[in-house]
Amino acid sequence: MERGIPRIGLWTMAVLAVLVALMSLRYYAVPAGLWLGIGPEIKGVIQRVPLQALGHMLIAPFALLLGPFQFMPRLRARYPRAHRISGRIYVAACFISGISALATAPYASGGPIAGLGFGTLAVCWLAVTAGAWRAAVQRDFALHRLLMRFSYAMTFGAVTLRLQMPLFFVMGFHSYGAASVWLAYTSWIPNVILVGLYSMLEALRRGNPTFPQNDITEHNQEVMTVSAT
Repeated sequence: MERGIPRIGLWTMAVLAVLVALMSLRYYAVPAGLWLGIGPEIKGVIQRVPLQALGHMLIAPFALLLGPFQFMPRLRARYPRAHRISGRIYVAACFISGISALATAPYASGGPIAGLGFGTLAVCWLAVTAGAWRAAVQRDFALHRLLMRFSYAMTFGAVTLRLQMPLFFVMGFHSYGAASVWLAYTSWIPNVILVGLYSMLEALRRGNPTFPQNDITEHNQEVMTVSAT
């Protein structure tokens, strides 16, 4: 997700993430009683567990919005302090929204099967993001970058879920609740698999799966950027 990914792919991911994050701003109107573009099934979940559901829906967009820019090496090099601060905000947003998502999962509109999928996503999201943060603190930047790829693959599930929804409606699913039995898994598991395959191919191409030699300069720079972590 850094130097090896074509620039157009990274920017496409960023644009999609920004669009979905902006769409999610409508949830900020819910406390005022305005349900702008929110379907009855999601509305029902919010009404049952408002604190948990809104804790996820209001905070997760920050992680979605910040994530792509963490992978842009030129931004990291030019604005190291901003990279460090936005990284901390990303981790905090993942923790808050991940815990909220886990608490909301039992009330998923798709029932227990969907709840299991979303709950599994929340647990994996929290664990991988915590591992990425710990690796940065310990200055293991190769592991940090790898885990951050997986973390954002799960964060980006918010985008792939929305991209998949029209396909499920075309396939005959009559509502989001019906489709979410599948979306709870298809929205993020393929992302994780793709990141895993990409990382494996990258390691094989470089011939050093533990630390890419051509990232030595970037590594030394990042040691300085997180020294205050």
